[in-house]
Amino acid sequence: MEQRTVVVTGAASGIGAATSKRLRDAGHRVIGSDLHDADVIADLTTAAGRAALAAGVAEVSGGRIDAIVANAGGGPAETSLQLNFFGAVGALEGLRPLLAGSRAPRAVAVSSISSLRPPPPKLIDLCLAMDEQGAVAEAWRAWRADELGGASSELVPDAAQVSLDLYGAAKRALQLWCRRAAPTPAWGGAGIPLNVVALGFYETPAAAYVLDDPAHREAMGRMVPLAGAYPGKADEAAAILAWCISPENSQMTGQVLFADGGVECLATMEQPR
Repeated sequence: MEQRTVVVTGAASGIGAATSKRLRDAGHRVIGSDLHDADVIADLTTAAGRAALAAGVAEVSGGRIDAIVANAGGGPAETSLQLNFFGAVGALEGLRPLLAGSRAPRAVAVSSISSLRPPPPKLIDLCLAMDEQGAVAEAWRAWRADELGGASSELVPDAAQVSLDLYGAAKRALQLWCRRAAPTPAWGGAGIPLNVVALGFYETPAAAYVLDDPAHREAMGRMVPLAGAYPGKADEAAAILAWCISPENSQMTGQVLFADGGVECLATMEQPR
């Protein structure tokens, strides 16, 4: 098996760490990026951090990589759009030129079933226009106008509603961006499959604020129709991501794969007439 060089963002913990371990155990070289404990230290909430990622990976890799796992995400509401959309797109676009020398270049972005949440007005369009300043301003305008975090939920603390709305909007915009980019000359025309994996409820540090509460954990479990799928394990997500960036994935591009135990299917299936 040919060794491949893969960049994983958000590699220091959770699904990023599990993906990095899986790839290394398979004999591949992983260049991890995160805020700490990584080969390339980069803060993807800022333009400078995105540039640092591209420059750092170029230096460490010698100018050629085979795949990108744009996994970094989460974070507080204050920087949710900057990290989960603009940071992810910045990582994909910034690292794309380094894929040019690969015989089987691949890229995958990590999204979430939070993308199913109704997005705030105008926010998705501003993200897709790559208007970072405008998108952030619109998010805070919507927050002040009580257009965010207005729905109560038994599953999450009220204080987390705004963060989830912004996170969901950012992930929805990321999915749309990837679907639009996948068939373009820069991606599809260069032979680079670009896909998205939207994850459900996984046992990771990022989900601890809900899953560590027995009542919330049980309530979330009732939303997952596939028996035995809840909560997902980081290694299971890593397996899906590893396949998406493998040479075996030579046909699939521009797709959003919901690895969520059937939550998206149940939420969006056509109702009986």
